[in-house]
Amino acid sequence: MRKSFFAGAAIVAALLASFPAFAGDISISNAWSKESIGRVPNGAVFFTIENAGAEDRIIGATSSLADKTELHTHIMDGNVMKMRQVDGGVEVPAHGAVAFKPGSYHVMLIGLHDPLKAGQHIALTLQFEKAGDVPVDAEVLTLDEASKMASHGAMKMDMKQGMKPDMKGAMDHSGGMGKMKN
Repeated sequence: MRKSFFAGAAIVAALLASFPAFAGDISISNAWSKESIGRVPNGAVFFTIENAGAEDRIIGATSSLADKTELHTHIMDGNVMKMRQVDGGVEVPAHGAVAFKPGSYHVMLIGLHDPLKAGQHIALTLQFEKAGDVPVDAEVLTLDEASKMASHGAMKMDMKQGMKPDMKGAMDHSGGMGKMKN
């Protein structure tokens, strides 16, 4: 009896891990990160937030894998792209979506306790003003897989004038559900 209960619980847990995370009208999908190169002390997590209801705001994130977890974005300062912490959170428009992706919004894992390894899963909790805490499971991808994710579908790179060729610029978000913001 106990064995069948634990087997059933394991199957349910496996099924739930493969579905997007939901809280109220907020859903999180395509959560991923890339493996660390050497002993890099920081990492980033990317995902898409879809909102089927009223406007909300992501105001923070937590993870036990790092000393600090912050919302970040990239800004152009003259001809230099810089990463900055986002103050006050990120608006998630009503009946719209926000993409956290390379060259744009992302969750920064600062002071990783161990390097990120391909195949590993990152337990992350996103904090929203209205929806509350939303647990997310992000898969760590190989550098090759991460490169494909960064250039997949609507996440086409748009190189900005004055940027070095190896730096990624703003993303083009044509199509998709509702409004897209980054």
